[in-house]
Amino acid sequence: MEKFIELAKKRGSCRAFADKAVEKELLLSCVEAASLAPSACNSQPWKFTIVIDPEKRKELAELTHDTGFNQWADKAPAFIVVSEDAHPAVIKRVADRYGESRFSEGDVGMATAYLLLQAEELGLGSCVIGTFVDAKVKRLLGISEADTARAIIALGYPAEAPRPKKRKGVEEIAKII
Repeated sequence: MEKFIELAKKRGSCRAFADKAVEKELLLSCVEAASLAPSACNSQPWKFTIVIDPEKRKELAELTHDTGFNQWADKAPAFIVVSEDAHPAVIKRVADRYGESRFSEGDVGMATAYLLLQAEELGLGSCVIGTFVDAKVKRLLGISEADTARAIIALGYPAEAPRPKKRKGVEEIAKII
């Protein structure tokens, strides 16, 4: 295993995939890593739909073209759709005070990050896609209408190196008081 900071620096959005299927075991390993993310009251408000069927992949990729972007998604060998459970199992006193879904979106974001980093460690390229119509994705994949599809993650073996990261310096984003 790499040092975490090196893994985080190496991971980038991949938009060019090799024409090679991703093994189911690797996709399940990514979901397993995501399942280890922290969540409020250990509610684990996430669900993952792995899409490898060629016809479903094609239809899902088309749904990511909603804004005219993501034409490259047609070549992704796999997708994992990350959904947020509409009714997470949050401790009652927390739910009563803050609402049952107060923390869910952040929890799902952390799980997604874990998934992306595991994919990187396994040699897979990944890209998070957020441009899609939730209802259409849920209908296509049989996801509960009550839940929210938060992200579509394209996965595959990279056909080229990711672009260099452009990030703000720590001095621009951190404040010690």
